[in-house]
Amino acid sequence: MSNNRVLPDLKIRIATLRDRNEIESVMKRSMEILGQGHYTPEQVQSSMHYVCVPDEQIIVDATYYVVENEHGVMLACGGWSFRNKLYAGPKSESQEDVKLDPKKDRARIRAMFVLPNISSKGLGTLILKTSEEAAKVYGFSRGALGATASGLAFYKAKGWTAIKEDIAMLPDGVKLRITQMEKDL
Repeated sequence: MSNNRVLPDLKIRIATLRDRNEIESVMKRSMEILGQGHYTPEQVQSSMHYVCVPDEQIIVDATYYVVENEHGVMLACGGWSFRNKLYAGPKSESQEDVKLDPKKDRARIRAMFVLPNISSKGLGTLILKTSEEAAKVYGFSRGALGATASGLAFYKAKGWTAIKEDIAMLPDGVKLRITQMEKDL
């Protein structure tokens, strides 16, 4: 089997709040391993604490997905949002909950994580395509995202263009590089 093919017997579904703990576990395990080589150990640990926390709003909005194997084990998660928040983090501003206008704004691709032992098998692609298609059905024709260093090459390979780099300041003072990206859906 090619490394870029989706594994058989996978199910993608809309996440629920009951999935929250398992989503957080996937996020943290992904960052802990896949963040190595892209971030310092301090940045990885800080990200696991402050960034790898599920955004319950996108779960409630039914725009967040999980991928499970045939036994119901969660392997990946991610989604999109019609709200203004570009990426997760400790700082929540009131403007981030504002609903975007699909005619003039970009849908947000959000919080994509894959378990490290199953990365590069097509799960990220499955979630990204599902999210892009759902955003188009909602009326968006363009998307935006904030890519971690470990996800940057993946998004570039999927047609996303880097626009600018941000430095996210985490509550413990650790700085994390995030690349803002855009794409016509």
